[in-house]
Amino acid sequence: MIRSAQELVGSAGTAIWQADVCVVGTGAGGAAVGHTLAKAGAKVLFLEEGRSWAPEQFVPKPSVAYRNLYQDRNTRVMEGKSYIPLPGGRGVGGSTLVNSGICFRAPDRVRRRWSSFGLDWAAPGGELDAIYGEVEALLGVAKTDPSQARGNNLIFKKGVERLGHPGGDFISRNAPGCVGCGVCQLGCPTGGKASADLTFIPEAMDSGAEVHTGCRVERILLERGRCIGVEGIALSPDDRSIGRFQVRAGKTVLAGSAVGTPLLLWRSGTGNRSGQVGKNLHVHPGTGTIAFFDEEIRLWDGVTQGYYVDLEDEDIVIETFSATPETYYTLARRSVGGDLRKMNRMASCGAMIADRSSGTVRPAPDGRPEIAYSLGEEDRARLIRSLRFINTVYAAAGAVELQAGVTGVPTVRTLDEALAQLHPDVALHEMNVYASHPQGTCRMGVDPDESVVRPDGRTHDVEALYVADGSLFPEALGVNPQITIMSLAVWIGRRMAAGG
Repeated sequence: MIRSAQELVGSAGTAIWQADVCVVGTGAGGAAVGHTLAKAGAKVLFLEEGRSWAPEQFVPKPSVAYRNLYQDRNTRVMEGKSYIPLPGGRGVGGSTLVNSGICFRAPDRVRRRWSSFGLDWAAPGGELDAIYGEVEALLGVAKTDPSQARGNNLIFKKGVERLGHPGGDFISRNAPGCVGCGVCQLGCPTGGKASADLTFIPEAMDSGAEVHTGCRVERILLERGRCIGVEGIALSPDDRSIGRFQVRAGKTVLAGSAVGTPLLLWRSGTGNRSGQVGKNLHVHPGTGTIAFFDEEIRLWDGVTQGYYVDLEDEDIVIETFSATPETYYTLARRSVGGDLRKMNRMASCGAMIADRSSGTVRPAPDGRPEIAYSLGEEDRARLIRSLRFINTVYAAAGAVELQAGVTGVPTVRTLDEALAQLHPDVALHEMNVYASHPQGTCRMGVDPDESVVRPDGRTHDVEALYVADGSLFPEALGVNPQITIMSLAVWIGRRMAAGG
């Protein structure tokens, strides 16, 4: 059952709810851990700050989606040498509402490093592999079909194959009902994407779990060093405070993302004996570029992200990317000029890297996250190399114009001209850099002086308090993380159910 805080609190002022397990957050981690515990017989209560959405309620307009489906109305940024956007989802389903449904397992090279940190579950060939398979089956994960991919993905595939590069393939996605409408980041209007709100959450509710929306958790409740629940503000649909609530629970799981979870620990003044809460922030910095062809591409028609190339030697993943026409016109209006028909011939691709930079998350005086992050020189250089690779692929595919991906430079007709614009000294502020997938701010580890959470998901400092989201990762994953977060959350949930 899904119920809103406005319905639950009413005129009482403060509501008190009871549960065996309270799960804070309904994104990839929260939905998966709560599902696992509910299936095991626990009375699970999910708390979600946003609201619940049915597929037919999504409006395929960026302005509507940013206002309703994104944290801070899609204005969240990291501050350092430059401002770097860091979007995150809001609502039942979390960021799975607004991602492209990409499902990559953690690379073995990453899992081997993690297992060397004492995280035995991460070792290739271990228990996590079986859980990956279970989660993929539940979500209907399959490779993008060419009929779904269409022009923007297929033109990049053409270039990769002409270059003879061995690392390209269609992306696996949890979108068994995808029709290629190209609005994944605005909420799937057909229900074809198997996001957490359409998979884990309904199955958990079938086992008796409840979801309370409009609940902004402010503080962890403690009693003699043990977590006994949480408390916070009940919100109206327009985010006005309408009262307060408390949840009393035997166990509590924080799954508010690598931004929200450390903020809650900070506000509660707990869980930070190591001094590591909010530190070790890793993201996947990204950038992208566009190209124009003689043939019609219609980049907004088809899967938003359907083809990729893994440059594993550099921990770089190249992924095609698309959005709605109005979004791209703001990026390419100088190249398009007054001829909007030219946009039909536009293609777009981006790159993301496993960062070697790091940052911090702290609460600002107004309660919002203060995210500090400066992209290092090594990562800046890797982004430039990524752009050089993308432009090379587009040239091989037959592009007639290339917009290199550097602010203020003209669109050019040859690869040599594009590569000249992408020289090694291109400054960070000259690139359109964004970031995604925050990780690491409550990292797992065996040493309580160097980590926040034990290898089984329990916090080092507080009994009955767990974490199950991307904040657990000890370093950047390097690929889209949702299915790894889900699988790790299932693993944690099973240990909790077994008495851990």
